[in-house]
Amino acid sequence: MYITRLIFLLFFFTATVGICETSNTASIHGTFVDAENGHLIADVLVRVAPEKTAHVYPDRDFEHATATGEDGTFSLTIPNEPQTYYAFSLMAIHPQYQARHLRHEMAPGKSRYDLGKIALKRTLSLEGSVTGAGNLTGLVVNLKMHNVSADFFRAAAPIEHAAKIDTQGKFQLTELYPIAYTLTISRDGVIIAYVASIDPQRQDQISVRLLEIETLRGKVVDTQERPIAGAQIYATRRPKTPQAHGAHLASTQTDETGTFQIQVLETEPQFLSIHVSKSGYFSRVYENVDIGKMPPVIRLEKGVTLEGRIVLPQGLPSDAQYAVKIFRAGADMKPSLNPLALQKPILSRYFPGSEPTFTIDGLFAEKYTLYVVGDGISAVNIDVDASTKPEAVHVVADQPTAILRGHVRWADTGEPVPNAIVSRAWYPWELHPHDMSMTLDRFEVETDTHGNFEFSNLTDARYQLHIRAVHAVHDADTGRYRRRLVHKQVEVPAAGTTYRIYLGKRDGTPFTK
Repeated sequence: MYITRLIFLLFFFTATVGICETSNTASIHGTFVDAENGHLIADVLVRVAPEKTAHVYPDRDFEHATATGEDGTFSLTIPNEPQTYYAFSLMAIHPQYQARHLRHEMAPGKSRYDLGKIALKRTLSLEGSVTGAGNLTGLVVNLKMHNVSADFFRAAAPIEHAAKIDTQGKFQLTELYPIAYTLTISRDGVIIAYVASIDPQRQDQISVRLLEIETLRGKVVDTQERPIAGAQIYATRRPKTPQAHGAHLASTQTDETGTFQIQVLETEPQFLSIHVSKSGYFSRVYENVDIGKMPPVIRLEKGVTLEGRIVLPQGLPSDAQYAVKIFRAGADMKPSLNPLALQKPILSRYFPGSEPTFTIDGLFAEKYTLYVVGDGISAVNIDVDASTKPEAVHVVADQPTAILRGHVRWADTGEPVPNAIVSRAWYPWELHPHDMSMTLDRFEVETDTHGNFEFSNLTDARYQLHIRAVHAVHDADTGRYRRRLVHKQVEVPAAGTTYRIYLGKRDGTPFTK
Protein backbone atom coordinates (compact mmCIF):
# COMPACT_ATOMS: atom_id res chain seq x y z
CA MET A 1 0.00 0.00 0.00
CA TYR A 2 2.85 2.39 0.91
CA ILE A 3 4.61 1.79 -2.41
CA THR A 4 1.38 2.27 -4.34
CA ARG A 5 0.71 5.57 -2.52
CA LEU A 6 4.30 6.74 -3.13
CA ILE A 7 4.02 5.98 -6.83
CA PHE A 8 0.74 7.86 -6.96
CA LEU A 9 2.25 10.89 -5.18
CA LEU A 10 5.28 10.90 -7.46
CA PHE A 11 2.99 10.71 -10.49
CA PHE A 12 0.83 13.54 -9.16
CA PHE A 13 3.88 15.71 -8.40
CA THR A 14 5.38 15.05 -11.84
CA ALA A 15 2.12 15.83 -13.57
CA THR A 16 1.71 19.03 -11.55
CA VAL A 17 5.23 20.20 -12.38
CA GLY A 18 4.64 19.40 -16.03
CA ILE A 19 1.49 21.49 -16.07
CA CYS A 20 3.26 24.43 -14.43
CA GLU A 21 6.21 24.14 -16.80
CA THR A 22 3.92 24.11 -19.82
CA SER A 23 2.09 27.26 -18.73
CA ASN A 24 4.92 29.30 -17.24
CA THR A 25 8.17 27.95 -18.69
CA ALA A 26 9.62 26.66 -21.92
CA SER A 27 12.41 24.13 -22.38
CA ILE A 28 15.13 24.50 -25.00
CA HIS A 29 16.98 21.46 -26.30
CA GLY A 30 19.78 20.97 -28.79
CA THR A 31 22.98 19.19 -29.68
CA PHE A 32 26.27 20.83 -30.60
CA VAL A 33 28.41 19.18 -33.25
CA ASP A 34 31.70 19.94 -34.95
CA ALA A 35 31.03 21.64 -38.29
CA GLU A 36 33.86 19.72 -39.98
CA ASN A 37 33.43 16.14 -38.80
CA GLY A 38 30.07 16.08 -37.02
CA HIS A 39 31.59 14.96 -33.70
CA LEU A 40 29.64 15.82 -30.55
CA ILE A 41 31.01 18.73 -28.52
CA ALA A 42 31.03 18.55 -24.71
CA ASP A 43 31.37 21.48 -22.31
CA VAL A 44 29.79 24.10 -24.56
CA LEU A 45 28.59 26.99 -22.39
CA VAL A 46 25.00 27.71 -23.43
CA ARG A 47 23.55 31.02 -22.29
CA VAL A 48 19.99 32.14 -23.05
CA ALA A 49 18.28 35.51 -22.67
CA PRO A 50 14.47 35.70 -22.99
CA GLU A 51 13.51 38.91 -24.78
CA LYS A 52 10.57 40.78 -23.33
CA THR A 53 7.65 41.89 -25.46
CA ALA A 54 7.35 45.39 -24.01
CA HIS A 55 11.07 46.21 -23.85
CA VAL A 56 12.75 48.50 -26.35
CA TYR A 57 16.18 46.91 -25.89
CA PRO A 58 16.60 43.13 -26.26
CA ASP A 59 17.64 41.41 -23.05
CA ARG A 60 21.34 40.69 -23.19
CA ASP A 61 21.96 39.56 -19.62
CA PHE A 62 21.90 35.86 -20.59
CA GLU A 63 20.96 34.89 -17.03
CA HIS A 64 19.97 31.30 -17.91
CA ALA A 65 22.98 29.06 -18.52
CA THR A 66 24.01 25.43 -18.72
CA ALA A 67 26.70 23.29 -20.38
CA THR A 68 26.53 20.36 -22.77
CA GLY A 69 27.33 16.87 -21.55
CA GLU A 70 29.55 14.24 -23.15
CA ASP A 71 26.84 13.60 -25.74
CA GLY A 72 26.88 17.27 -26.78
CA THR A 73 23.27 17.86 -25.72
CA PHE A 74 21.81 20.52 -23.49
CA SER A 75 18.45 21.27 -21.94
CA LEU A 76 17.53 24.62 -20.45
CA THR A 77 14.34 26.07 -18.98
CA ILE A 78 13.37 29.73 -19.43
CA PRO A 79 10.28 31.81 -18.57
CA ASN A 80 7.43 31.47 -21.05
CA GLU A 81 4.66 33.91 -20.17
CA PRO A 82 3.13 34.89 -23.57
CA GLN A 83 2.25 38.34 -22.27
CA THR A 84 5.86 38.99 -21.24
CA TYR A 85 8.27 37.22 -23.61
CA TYR A 86 8.25 37.04 -27.41
CA ALA A 87 11.70 35.62 -28.31
CA PHE A 88 14.92 34.26 -26.89
CA SER A 89 18.58 34.71 -27.82
CA LEU A 90 21.11 31.91 -27.37
CA MET A 91 24.88 32.32 -27.17
CA ALA A 92 27.14 29.25 -27.43
CA ILE A 93 30.73 29.61 -26.18
CA HIS A 94 33.58 27.09 -26.20
CA PRO A 95 37.33 27.85 -26.08
CA GLN A 96 38.05 25.66 -29.10
CA TYR A 97 35.12 26.84 -31.23
CA GLN A 98 33.86 30.13 -32.58
CA ALA A 99 31.02 31.60 -30.55
CA ARG A 100 27.62 31.35 -32.18
CA HIS A 101 24.51 33.45 -31.64
CA LEU A 102 20.98 32.19 -32.39
CA ARG A 103 17.61 33.90 -32.01
CA HIS A 104 14.12 32.36 -32.07
CA GLU A 105 10.69 33.89 -31.72
CA MET A 106 8.50 32.20 -29.11
CA ALA A 107 5.12 30.89 -30.23
CA PRO A 108 2.05 31.14 -27.95
CA GLY A 109 1.28 27.82 -26.26
CA LYS A 110 4.59 26.29 -27.26
CA SER A 111 6.58 25.00 -24.29
CA ARG A 112 9.37 23.04 -26.00
CA TYR A 113 11.90 24.17 -28.58
CA ASP A 114 14.05 21.52 -30.26
CA LEU A 115 16.88 23.26 -32.06
CA GLY A 116 18.32 20.01 -33.40
CA LYS A 117 22.00 19.88 -34.33
CA ILE A 118 23.86 23.15 -34.04
CA ALA A 119 27.20 23.18 -35.86
CA LEU A 120 30.14 25.11 -34.42
CA LYS A 121 33.24 26.01 -36.38
CA ARG A 122 36.60 25.54 -34.72
CA THR A 123 38.63 28.56 -33.71
CA LEU A 124 41.69 29.23 -35.79
CA SER A 125 45.39 29.12 -34.96
CA LEU A 126 48.43 30.97 -36.21
CA GLU A 127 51.94 29.58 -36.21
CA GLY A 128 54.86 31.89 -36.76
CA SER A 129 58.59 32.21 -36.89
CA VAL A 130 60.86 35.17 -36.27
CA THR A 131 63.94 35.79 -38.40
CA GLY A 132 66.62 38.40 -38.35
CA ALA A 133 66.93 38.34 -34.57
CA GLY A 134 69.99 37.93 -32.44
CA ASN A 135 68.96 37.13 -28.90
CA LEU A 136 65.38 35.80 -28.79
CA THR A 137 65.12 35.88 -24.99
CA GLY A 138 62.17 37.86 -23.73
CA LEU A 139 60.41 38.34 -27.06
CA VAL A 140 56.59 38.50 -26.83
CA VAL A 141 54.17 38.42 -29.75
CA ASN A 142 50.80 40.15 -29.38
CA LEU A 143 47.66 40.05 -31.55
CA LYS A 144 44.91 42.65 -31.27
CA MET A 145 41.58 42.20 -33.05
CA HIS A 146 40.64 44.94 -35.50
CA ASN A 147 37.69 47.17 -34.68
CA VAL A 148 34.81 45.90 -36.83
CA SER A 149 31.44 47.54 -36.25
CA ALA A 150 28.59 45.21 -35.21
CA ASP A 151 30.82 42.13 -35.32
CA PHE A 152 29.20 39.64 -32.93
CA PHE A 153 32.54 37.89 -32.46
CA ARG A 154 33.48 40.67 -30.08
CA ALA A 155 30.73 39.57 -27.70
CA ALA A 156 32.63 36.40 -26.82
CA ALA A 157 36.03 36.44 -28.51
CA PRO A 158 39.19 37.55 -26.72
CA ILE A 159 40.21 40.96 -28.06
CA GLU A 160 43.94 40.37 -27.52
CA HIS A 161 46.24 37.35 -27.55
CA ALA A 162 49.84 37.04 -26.43
CA ALA A 163 52.51 34.31 -26.56
CA LYS A 164 56.19 33.99 -25.84
CA ILE A 165 58.64 33.23 -28.62
CA ASP A 166 60.81 30.16 -27.97
CA THR A 167 64.57 29.90 -28.40
CA GLN A 168 64.14 28.75 -32.02
CA GLY A 169 62.07 31.83 -32.85
CA LYS A 170 58.78 29.92 -33.03
CA PHE A 171 55.40 30.91 -31.60
CA GLN A 172 51.78 29.75 -31.77
CA LEU A 173 48.52 31.59 -31.07
CA THR A 174 45.20 29.78 -30.73
CA GLU A 175 41.50 30.54 -30.18
CA LEU A 176 41.48 33.06 -33.02
CA TYR A 177 38.49 34.15 -35.10
CA PRO A 178 38.11 34.77 -38.85
CA ILE A 179 38.80 38.47 -38.52
CA ALA A 180 41.82 40.68 -39.09
CA TYR A 181 44.37 41.26 -36.31
CA THR A 182 47.33 43.59 -35.84
CA LEU A 183 50.53 41.80 -34.80
CA THR A 184 53.38 43.28 -32.77
CA ILE A 185 56.53 41.78 -31.26
CA SER A 186 58.14 43.47 -28.28
CA ARG A 187 61.11 43.16 -25.96
CA ASP A 188 61.11 44.92 -22.56
CA GLY A 189 58.12 47.03 -23.57
CA VAL A 190 59.68 48.25 -26.84
CA ILE A 191 58.02 47.10 -30.07
CA ILE A 192 60.56 45.66 -32.51
CA ALA A 193 58.18 44.27 -35.17
CA TYR A 194 54.80 45.36 -36.54
CA VAL A 195 52.42 43.72 -39.03
CA ALA A 196 49.40 45.89 -39.81
CA SER A 197 46.92 43.12 -40.69
CA ILE A 198 46.80 39.34 -40.41
CA ASP A 199 43.71 37.21 -41.13
CA PRO A 200 44.18 33.69 -39.66
CA GLN A 201 41.40 32.37 -41.89
CA ARG A 202 43.55 33.12 -44.95
CA GLN A 203 46.97 32.40 -43.49
CA ASP A 204 47.73 29.96 -40.70
CA GLN A 205 51.49 30.50 -40.86
CA ILE A 206 53.55 33.65 -40.92
CA SER A 207 57.22 34.57 -40.93
CA VAL A 208 58.14 37.88 -39.34
CA ARG A 209 61.48 39.46 -40.09
CA LEU A 210 62.69 41.89 -37.46
CA LEU A 211 63.54 45.27 -38.94
CA GLU A 212 66.25 47.67 -37.94
CA ILE A 213 65.87 49.71 -34.78
CA GLU A 214 66.63 53.40 -35.24
CA THR A 215 67.89 55.69 -32.51
CA LEU A 216 66.38 59.12 -32.03
CA ARG A 217 68.41 61.52 -29.92
CA GLY A 218 67.44 65.03 -28.92
CA LYS A 219 67.10 67.69 -26.28
CA VAL A 220 64.00 69.38 -24.87
CA VAL A 221 64.24 73.01 -23.76
CA ASP A 222 61.88 75.88 -23.00
CA THR A 223 61.63 79.13 -24.95
CA GLN A 224 64.53 80.52 -22.90
CA GLU A 225 66.73 77.57 -24.00
CA ARG A 226 66.69 76.13 -20.48
CA PRO A 227 66.64 72.30 -20.34
CA ILE A 228 63.39 70.60 -19.29
CA ALA A 229 63.89 67.50 -17.18
CA GLY A 230 61.23 64.77 -16.98
CA ALA A 231 59.62 65.54 -20.34
CA GLN A 232 57.89 62.45 -21.79
CA ILE A 233 58.69 61.30 -25.33
CA TYR A 234 56.41 58.79 -27.05
CA ALA A 235 56.89 57.17 -30.45
CA THR A 236 53.65 55.95 -32.05
CA ARG A 237 52.86 54.10 -35.23
CA ARG A 238 49.54 55.13 -36.71
CA PRO A 239 47.23 52.53 -38.36
CA LYS A 240 46.64 52.45 -42.09
CA THR A 241 42.85 52.07 -41.75
CA PRO A 242 40.29 53.13 -39.09
CA GLN A 243 39.61 49.47 -38.26
CA ALA A 244 43.26 48.57 -37.68
CA HIS A 245 45.34 49.39 -34.63
CA GLY A 246 48.35 51.60 -34.24
CA ALA A 247 51.08 50.82 -31.76
CA HIS A 248 52.85 52.61 -28.95
CA LEU A 249 56.35 51.77 -30.12
CA ALA A 250 58.49 53.09 -27.27
CA SER A 251 58.76 55.83 -24.66
CA THR A 252 61.36 57.55 -22.56
CA GLN A 253 61.91 60.81 -20.69
CA THR A 254 64.54 63.51 -20.59
CA ASP A 255 67.28 63.56 -17.96
CA GLU A 256 68.40 66.54 -15.88
CA THR A 257 70.10 68.09 -18.91
CA GLY A 258 66.94 67.77 -21.02
CA THR A 259 68.46 65.17 -23.33
CA PHE A 260 66.90 61.87 -24.34
CA GLN A 261 67.55 58.80 -26.46
CA ILE A 262 64.83 56.47 -27.72
CA GLN A 263 64.93 53.27 -29.78
CA VAL A 264 62.27 53.29 -32.51
CA LEU A 265 61.24 50.53 -34.90
CA GLU A 266 62.03 51.39 -38.53
CA THR A 267 58.71 52.78 -39.76
CA GLU A 268 57.54 54.55 -42.91
CA PRO A 269 57.53 58.30 -42.15
CA GLN A 270 53.83 58.68 -43.06
CA PHE A 271 52.89 56.41 -40.13
CA LEU A 272 55.30 57.61 -37.44
CA SER A 273 54.47 60.25 -34.81
CA ILE A 274 56.60 61.65 -31.98
CA HIS A 275 54.79 63.18 -29.00
CA VAL A 276 56.66 65.35 -26.49
CA SER A 277 54.89 66.53 -23.33
CA LYS A 278 55.51 67.96 -19.89
CA SER A 279 52.98 69.09 -17.28
CA GLY A 280 52.60 72.87 -17.43
CA TYR A 281 53.87 73.07 -21.02
CA PHE A 282 52.20 72.85 -24.40
CA SER A 283 52.74 69.45 -25.97
CA ARG A 284 54.47 69.10 -29.32
CA VAL A 285 53.37 66.43 -31.78
CA TYR A 286 55.46 65.69 -34.87
CA GLU A 287 53.59 63.83 -37.61
CA ASN A 288 55.09 61.97 -40.59
CA VAL A 289 58.44 61.71 -38.86
CA ASP A 290 61.65 60.84 -40.66
CA ILE A 291 64.03 59.92 -37.83
CA GLY A 292 67.04 61.32 -39.68
CA LYS A 293 65.36 64.69 -40.16
CA MET A 294 63.97 65.28 -36.65
CA PRO A 295 65.18 68.57 -35.11
CA PRO A 296 67.88 67.94 -32.50
CA VAL A 297 66.33 70.52 -30.16
CA ILE A 298 62.62 70.50 -29.24
CA ARG A 299 61.22 73.64 -27.68
CA LEU A 300 58.18 73.56 -25.41
CA GLU A 301 56.29 76.71 -24.56
CA LYS A 302 55.18 77.12 -20.99
CA GLY A 303 51.43 77.44 -20.67
CA VAL A 304 49.36 79.99 -18.81
CA THR A 305 48.36 79.05 -15.27
CA LEU A 306 44.88 79.98 -14.10
CA GLU A 307 44.01 80.24 -10.42
CA GLY A 308 40.55 80.55 -8.94
CA ARG A 309 38.48 80.66 -5.78
CA ILE A 310 35.12 78.95 -5.54
CA VAL A 311 31.99 79.06 -3.36
CA LEU A 312 30.03 75.77 -3.31
CA PRO A 313 26.56 74.86 -1.92
CA GLN A 314 26.26 74.11 1.77
CA GLY A 315 25.82 70.55 2.97
CA LEU A 316 27.88 68.73 0.34
CA PRO A 317 29.34 65.37 1.45
CA SER A 318 32.87 65.47 2.85
CA ASP A 319 34.16 63.46 -0.13
CA ALA A 320 32.40 65.62 -2.74
CA GLN A 321 34.30 66.74 -5.82
CA TYR A 322 33.76 69.45 -8.37
CA ALA A 323 35.09 69.70 -11.90
CA VAL A 324 36.30 72.73 -13.81
CA LYS A 325 35.61 72.12 -17.50
CA ILE A 326 37.17 74.41 -20.07
CA PHE A 327 35.70 75.37 -23.44
CA ARG A 328 37.01 77.78 -26.00
CA ALA A 329 35.18 81.09 -25.95
CA GLY A 330 32.17 81.10 -28.25
CA ALA A 331 31.70 77.33 -28.21
CA ASP A 332 28.17 76.15 -29.00
CA MET A 333 26.67 75.16 -25.65
CA LYS A 334 23.24 74.06 -26.89
CA PRO A 335 21.98 70.69 -25.61
CA SER A 336 21.77 67.76 -28.00
CA LEU A 337 20.12 64.36 -28.35
CA ASN A 338 22.46 63.37 -31.17
CA PRO A 339 25.43 61.31 -29.91
CA LEU A 340 27.38 62.14 -33.07
CA ALA A 341 27.19 65.90 -32.51
CA LEU A 342 29.38 66.05 -29.44
CA GLN A 343 30.61 69.36 -28.11
CA LYS A 344 33.15 68.26 -25.53
CA PRO A 345 35.37 70.26 -23.18
CA ILE A 346 38.98 70.63 -24.27
CA LEU A 347 40.13 70.14 -20.68
CA SER A 348 38.61 68.88 -17.44
CA ARG A 349 40.14 69.02 -13.97
CA TYR A 350 38.72 67.64 -10.71
CA PHE A 351 39.20 69.11 -7.24
CA PRO A 352 38.00 68.08 -3.75
CA GLY A 353 34.99 70.01 -2.48
CA SER A 354 36.90 70.88 0.69
CA GLU A 355 39.39 72.96 -1.30
CA PRO A 356 38.19 76.55 -1.91
CA THR A 357 40.88 77.17 -4.56
CA PHE A 358 41.84 75.53 -7.83
CA THR A 359 44.75 75.78 -10.25
CA ILE A 360 44.78 74.86 -13.94
CA ASP A 361 48.00 75.07 -15.90
CA GLY A 362 49.05 74.48 -19.48
CA LEU A 363 46.49 76.81 -21.08
CA PHE A 364 47.06 78.74 -24.27
CA ALA A 365 46.97 82.51 -24.06
CA GLU A 366 43.39 82.63 -25.38
CA LYS A 367 39.84 83.33 -24.24
CA TYR A 368 37.93 80.51 -22.53
CA THR A 369 34.64 79.74 -20.86
CA LEU A 370 34.96 77.78 -17.62
CA TYR A 371 32.10 75.66 -16.28
CA VAL A 372 32.02 74.39 -12.70
CA VAL A 373 29.93 71.23 -12.23
CA GLY A 374 29.63 68.39 -9.74
CA ASP A 375 27.24 66.19 -7.79
CA GLY A 376 24.77 68.50 -6.08
CA ILE A 377 26.19 71.55 -7.90
CA SER A 378 24.29 73.34 -10.65
CA ALA A 379 26.52 74.27 -13.56
CA VAL A 380 27.81 77.82 -13.54
CA ASN A 381 30.10 79.46 -16.04
CA ILE A 382 32.58 82.32 -16.16
CA ASP A 383 34.49 83.84 -19.08
CA VAL A 384 38.26 84.15 -18.74
CA ASP A 385 40.82 85.86 -20.97
CA ALA A 386 44.07 83.93 -20.43
CA SER A 387 45.94 86.18 -22.88
CA THR A 388 45.99 89.02 -20.34
CA LYS A 389 47.54 86.96 -17.51
CA PRO A 390 44.41 87.28 -15.35
CA GLU A 391 44.35 87.46 -11.61
CA ALA A 392 42.61 84.74 -9.61
CA VAL A 393 39.01 84.34 -10.80
CA HIS A 394 36.12 84.10 -8.35
CA VAL A 395 33.33 81.58 -9.08
CA VAL A 396 30.09 81.36 -7.10
CA ALA A 397 28.58 77.89 -7.66
CA ASP A 398 26.30 77.69 -4.63
CA GLN A 399 23.05 76.64 -6.35
CA PRO A 400 21.90 73.03 -5.73
CA THR A 401 20.83 70.73 -8.57
CA ALA A 402 17.28 70.01 -9.72
CA ILE A 403 15.24 66.86 -10.42
CA LEU A 404 13.18 66.18 -13.57
CA ARG A 405 10.32 63.73 -13.05
CA GLY A 406 7.82 62.37 -15.52
CA HIS A 407 4.96 59.94 -15.95
CA VAL A 408 4.41 58.29 -19.35
CA ARG A 409 0.92 57.10 -20.39
CA TRP A 410 -0.70 55.72 -23.52
CA ALA A 411 -2.88 58.43 -25.05
CA ASP A 412 -5.63 56.05 -26.18
CA THR A 413 -6.15 54.17 -22.92
CA GLY A 414 -4.60 56.36 -20.25
CA GLU A 415 -2.66 53.36 -18.98
CA PRO A 416 0.94 53.83 -17.76
CA VAL A 417 3.77 52.80 -20.08
CA PRO A 418 6.33 50.60 -18.29
CA ASN A 419 9.79 49.83 -19.67
CA ALA A 420 9.87 52.89 -21.92
CA ILE A 421 13.35 54.28 -22.60
CA VAL A 422 13.61 57.99 -21.83
CA SER A 423 16.75 59.68 -23.14
CA ARG A 424 17.50 63.25 -22.23
CA ALA A 425 19.62 65.77 -24.04
CA TRP A 426 22.94 66.64 -22.48
CA TYR A 427 24.63 69.99 -22.20
CA PRO A 428 28.31 70.17 -23.18
CA TRP A 429 29.33 70.88 -19.59
CA GLU A 430 28.02 67.41 -18.64
CA LEU A 431 30.47 65.65 -20.97
CA HIS A 432 34.02 64.46 -20.46
CA PRO A 433 36.80 64.97 -23.02
CA HIS A 434 36.95 61.20 -23.61
CA ASP A 435 33.21 60.64 -24.08
CA MET A 436 32.04 58.57 -27.03
CA SER A 437 28.52 57.79 -28.20
CA MET A 438 28.63 54.39 -26.49
CA THR A 439 29.31 56.03 -23.11
CA LEU A 440 26.26 58.30 -23.21
CA ASP A 441 23.79 55.71 -21.88
CA ARG A 442 24.09 57.49 -18.52
CA PHE A 443 21.70 60.06 -20.00
CA GLU A 444 18.79 57.61 -20.28
CA VAL A 445 16.51 55.78 -17.85
CA GLU A 446 13.69 53.23 -18.07
CA THR A 447 10.18 53.83 -16.78
CA ASP A 448 9.04 51.65 -13.89
CA THR A 449 5.87 49.53 -13.77
CA HIS A 450 3.82 52.69 -13.16
CA GLY A 451 5.32 54.59 -16.08
CA ASN A 452 7.43 56.86 -13.86
CA PHE A 453 10.94 58.09 -14.60
CA GLU A 454 13.36 60.49 -12.94
CA PHE A 455 16.56 62.35 -13.77
CA SER A 456 18.45 63.79 -10.82
CA ASN A 457 21.46 66.03 -10.32
CA LEU A 458 20.43 68.41 -13.11
CA THR A 459 21.08 72.08 -13.63
CA ASP A 460 17.89 74.14 -13.63
CA ALA A 461 17.40 74.36 -17.41
CA ARG A 462 15.25 73.00 -20.22
CA TYR A 463 15.85 69.45 -21.44
CA GLN A 464 14.79 67.65 -24.58
CA LEU A 465 13.41 64.16 -23.95
CA HIS A 466 13.31 61.32 -26.47
CA ILE A 467 10.86 58.61 -25.39
CA ARG A 468 10.78 55.16 -27.00
CA ALA A 469 8.28 52.49 -26.06
CA VAL A 470 6.96 49.24 -27.52
CA HIS A 471 3.23 49.15 -28.23
CA ALA A 472 2.33 45.45 -28.19
CA VAL A 473 -1.13 44.41 -29.44
CA HIS A 474 -2.32 40.82 -29.17
CA ASP A 475 -3.42 39.30 -32.48
CA ALA A 476 -6.23 36.84 -31.74
CA ASP A 477 -5.84 35.11 -35.11
CA THR A 478 -2.17 34.22 -34.69
CA GLY A 479 -1.99 34.31 -30.90
CA ARG A 480 1.11 36.50 -31.19
CA TYR A 481 1.86 40.04 -30.12
CA ARG A 482 2.42 42.61 -32.85
CA ARG A 483 5.14 45.00 -31.68
CA ARG A 484 5.40 48.62 -32.81
CA LEU A 485 8.12 51.00 -31.66
CA VAL A 486 6.63 54.39 -30.70
CA HIS A 487 8.81 57.52 -30.55
CA LYS A 488 8.17 60.95 -29.12
CA GLN A 489 10.24 64.05 -28.39
CA VAL A 490 9.29 66.80 -25.97
CA GLU A 491 11.09 69.64 -24.24
CA VAL A 492 10.49 70.38 -20.57
CA PRO A 493 12.19 72.44 -17.87
CA ALA A 494 13.65 70.81 -14.77
CA ALA A 495 11.10 72.59 -12.62
CA GLY A 496 10.74 70.17 -9.71
CA THR A 497 7.30 69.00 -10.84
CA THR A 498 6.09 65.75 -12.43
CA TYR A 499 5.17 65.92 -16.11
CA ARG A 500 2.54 63.66 -17.63
CA ILE A 501 3.58 62.69 -21.15
CA TYR A 502 1.25 60.85 -23.53
CA LEU A 503 2.24 58.46 -26.31
CA GLY A 504 0.01 57.49 -29.21
CA LYS A 505 -2.04 58.89 -32.07
CA ARG A 506 -4.41 61.02 -30.00
CA ASP A 507 -1.67 62.99 -28.30
CA GLY A 508 -3.01 66.52 -28.16
CA THR A 509 -0.36 68.28 -26.09
CA PRO A 510 3.37 67.69 -25.67
CA PHE A 511 3.01 67.31 -21.91
CA THR A 512 0.87 68.35 -18.97
CA LYS A 513 1.86 69.18 -15.42
